[in-house]
Amino acid sequence: MRRPRNRGSLTIAFATAFGLLQIHSGAQQILPESLGGGVLRASGGIPPALDEVPVPRPPNLGQFVADEQAAIQLGKALFWDQSVGGDGRTACATCHHHAGADPRTVNIMNPGVNGLLENVPAGGTVRPRNFPILTDDVAGSQGVIGHAFVSIVPGSGLDNGVLAPNPVFGPNPSTTGRNTPSAINAVFAEDNFWDGRAKNAFNGRTPGGQGLGETVLQVQGAGVARVSVELIDSSAASQSVGPPNNGTEMSWAGRAFVDLGKKMLSLRPLSTQRVHPQDSVLGGLRNTSGNGLRVTYAAMIRRAFQPQWWDSNVVLDRAGNVIGAGTPSGLEQFSLMESNFSLFWGLAVQMYESTLISSDSPFDRFARGDNSALTANQQRGMDLFFGEADCSSCHGGSEFTNASVNEGGSSRDFVFIGVDPLAEDGGNPDGEFKTASLRNTELTGPYFHNGKYATLRQVVDFYNRGGDAPNDEIEPLGLSASDRDALVDFIVSLTDDRVRFQRAPFDHPSLNPVNRSALPAVGANGAANPLRSFLGLSPFNPGPP
Repeated sequence: MRRPRNRGSLTIAFATAFGLLQIHSGAQQILPESLGGGVLRASGGIPPALDEVPVPRPPNLGQFVADEQAAIQLGKALFWDQSVGGDGRTACATCHHHAGADPRTVNIMNPGVNGLLENVPAGGTVRPRNFPILTDDVAGSQGVIGHAFVSIVPGSGLDNGVLAPNPVFGPNPSTTGRNTPSAINAVFAEDNFWDGRAKNAFNGRTPGGQGLGETVLQVQGAGVARVSVELIDSSAASQSVGPPNNGTEMSWAGRAFVDLGKKMLSLRPLSTQRVHPQDSVLGGLRNTSGNGLRVTYAAMIRRAFQPQWWDSNVVLDRAGNVIGAGTPSGLEQFSLMESNFSLFWGLAVQMYESTLISSDSPFDRFARGDNSALTANQQRGMDLFFGEADCSSCHGGSEFTNASVNEGGSSRDFVFIGVDPLAEDGGNPDGEFKTASLRNTELTGPYFHNGKYATLRQVVDFYNRGGDAPNDEIEPLGLSASDRDALVDFIVSLTDDRVRFQRAPFDHPSLNPVNRSALPAVGANGAANPLRSFLGLSPFNPGPP
């Protein structure tokens, strides 16, 4: 059961002589009832712009983070560093580089519960004709070719491992069993991952939250002691420590965080990647060669985090037991900084993701009072969204998801809406999936936990018919084709052009994803060309009849 919490924003609408008075986050606006065809109804009105709601932040953050900007720099470097992967070329950003998601089209299919690839063969390329997916296959993200972990190789991004290819994928990278959600605005989530297994309270080690007996090491006197930590409103940190050592997603199977810590501390940050001189976060740390940074990961950690989590000369074994003092020797002895690397990783990545807030979409500008920010058709779609179509009953608040910390206590944060039978994927223990945010979804297809649909119009059509499998959450809407197009048009208005053009804070180092052309480094001013939708399809494309 979720603990109750105060909502970060409150929106109230009530009648006045001039229409409706909308009150949110201490601001007031008089908005006429006719706006958007009468969008402000008894539903409670439109939410405020995203920059008017609080970004989740653990109240005890200062016990861990000494310099927040330094932590953001560390988090961005770790998020984009492709040396993290066991293959030396798979970063967190590999699956989150396009509006926070993964647009790749080669080798993305997972066989689902029956173990058979029925839609596209291993290594194959998906086409528009492959959507909607009518089998139990899943459009996921490709990770790494299967290996069993042997050891890191200090100074190298490529780990030592024994080839153990997945029988389904053969020589190709394995793929995930769920579609990749966007990292943008993910910091707002009460719990993360589609099934919510990345918990709100970060324990410093794993995604699973409290009650697991996990501890980190803290300097106490001349030695160190095991302590349990709890940082609430930190599901982004909980989520971030899952993939790096996952044998499908990023790592050779069997690698632990102490190994990853030893590896990354032996490497110069982003050493195989270009950093743009105008990078909004890392530009000041850029190596003069243009490749990577001129500082070490150890120096970044020392600056970002309180010394009680790294400042000791103890030598530890793999289990965190003190076995001596001085300098660790070999691959089975670890420093305190290496042992606590999961703590630094989780909080630094979360600090970086706390900057990835897309709060300047046309909708946000409209919510701030610019009535020209939305077209007439988008306002009509907004009217439907908050009115007849009732989309906001699940996609509520400024985040457009009830699964946000700021919507804590809301129903329909996790729901089963009949995308496919539960036998294909049971979701969380209640048979539900997290309600995804609709922000920037124009750019983050394919959609739903299994990537079943390729365009927003296909998604709206799904809701219009009441789902594809029996469920108790949605009923047929009976919307006309033009109504459905208007809804899509409104959802498109939730795309922030800073995301579309990769402008700060969405700029980034270069990246070389498997099965995609290399991505150049992008600075604060963004790229010349906009990001495209999945497969280049129009969001209004209804797909096959």
